[in-house]
Amino acid sequence: MMKKIVLFVLTVLLSARLFALDFSLKLLPAYEFSTEKLFNKAGGFSVGLGADIAPVTFRERDKLYITAQFTSTNFSVKDFGLQSLVDGVFGVGYTVRIMDRFGVTPELFTGLWSYTGSEALGASSVSGILFGGKVYADYYLTPAVTLSAFGGFKSFYTKPNPFLNDVQIGIGLKYNLSRGLFAKNTIAVEENQIEPLFPVFYSHYTDNPFGVITFVNNEENDITDVTVSILLESYMSNPFTVTTISQVGRGESFDVELTAFLNENILGLLQPKSDSFDVTVEYSSLGQRRSATHNLPVTVLSRNSMTWEDDRRAAAFVSGKDATAQRFARTVKAVVKSELKSSVPANIQYAAAMFGALKAFGINYVVDPSSAFTDNVGTAAVDFLQFPYQTLTYHGGDCDDLTILNCSLLEAIGIDTAFITVPGHIFMAYDSGLTADQVTSKLDKGYYIEAYGKIWCPLEITLSQDTFGLAWTYGAREWKKAGENAQLIPLDDAWNVYLPISVPGSDTSIDVPSREDIIKYFKEAKYY
Repeated sequence: MMKKIVLFVLTVLLSARLFALDFSLKLLPAYEFSTEKLFNKAGGFSVGLGADIAPVTFRERDKLYITAQFTSTNFSVKDFGLQSLVDGVFGVGYTVRIMDRFGVTPELFTGLWSYTGSEALGASSVSGILFGGKVYADYYLTPAVTLSAFGGFKSFYTKPNPFLNDVQIGIGLKYNLSRGLFAKNTIAVEENQIEPLFPVFYSHYTDNPFGVITFVNNEENDITDVTVSILLESYMSNPFTVTTISQVGRGESFDVELTAFLNENILGLLQPKSDSFDVTVEYSSLGQRRSATHNLPVTVLSRNSMTWEDDRRAAAFVSGKDATAQRFARTVKAVVKSELKSSVPANIQYAAAMFGALKAFGINYVVDPSSAFTDNVGTAAVDFLQFPYQTLTYHGGDCDDLTILNCSLLEAIGIDTAFITVPGHIFMAYDSGLTADQVTSKLDKGYYIEAYGKIWCPLEITLSQDTFGLAWTYGAREWKKAGENAQLIPLDDAWNVYLPISVPGSDTSIDVPSREDIIKYFKEAKYY
């Protein structure tokens, strides 16, 4: 018999788990007042055990449930001691959740009862059908535990008259296994928009979101002290708190912008990778601290990947601390330092020396049809950009690669640089070191650009195997021709949003041009 009971209980538990039914166990101690002469209107204590299954939910949290209960009642009769009465019933109830912590539950039931009899009272063993009902006043201690006060009536029916009628009052303690032992994520993901991660912007993601998740509160009550954190184990040491929210109403949705404190390990990624991250929502529900964790997919692109929705993004690839570029730039500067002319600003002469050294080095403009600025500008298409050391190693690149390299070389020797974008093209400019009064006559021709408190020199870096003077002339022409469509972006400003990075492996061995070649091209340079 005991095995059958255990098997029945396990079957009910498993069914509740598999079919997401609301399953509860309850303890119902009570005091019962007899209304019949059999027990001289005596009262007695009863202990009831019950199990509820709620297959239907109304108004999001009201429950229609089926109940099974077993009760043993001991009536204390004067001079005759305790008289036992047992019953087992099935019934239905409906819980009306009035507030987060308060509810009312009427319940009706019917079943069988049995009295073992008493020779002392002259009563033989008897059994019959039972009818009755209860009304509970519920208080939700936690999402899983409910404390109730109840009152009820039972009629122990026999023919021709009821054997016994009684009224009961008691307290109930209910444990909802579906909300406790079998609790599932009640903070659900309603919608998510997650962008691919670009390793080059790993520090940018600390304050700038890469996606938005919409959660919905499916708890049966409001939640408070909500904390959302994210963990991408491959590139994070600890969970990163994304946001905190004081309160979210029952059934309400809330948006969470995803940010992350990523580490530098992500810069080692040479190929795109499919990964996943955990988003954990911790919150208080009726005073109980709970959490819900969701695992979501994300694509992590290679460290050379970028999109051009914002031209400032390319600034992350420009670094005066790139070891290879820094060594190249400082070598060139050291060679020409003693050759500088007093009649030409030093910045312009160093720019000419760097241009000539790259020419001697064999840098070439190489059009990459699959990674063209003109095709990707202003779009979310993923482009492939080279770091300075890569362009030096490969001896070439397209317009964005050469712009990044030239800016990095001048930044390495302390000269401020800028991007210039015109429709379908990107090139560079550098701080001439001149004042506006010194170049007034040449501003109209575009040889100099006055912006952001500096006088800039445009330089068309794709003419890498031509002369410095021609590259300057073409840069000025493109700037002037584009008019209002031309934009100058100082690297110092762009770096406020997209920090420059140095990647592993940037210190590579290259053959810097000889002193003779550097000086040769430097002396051939023409200035305006």
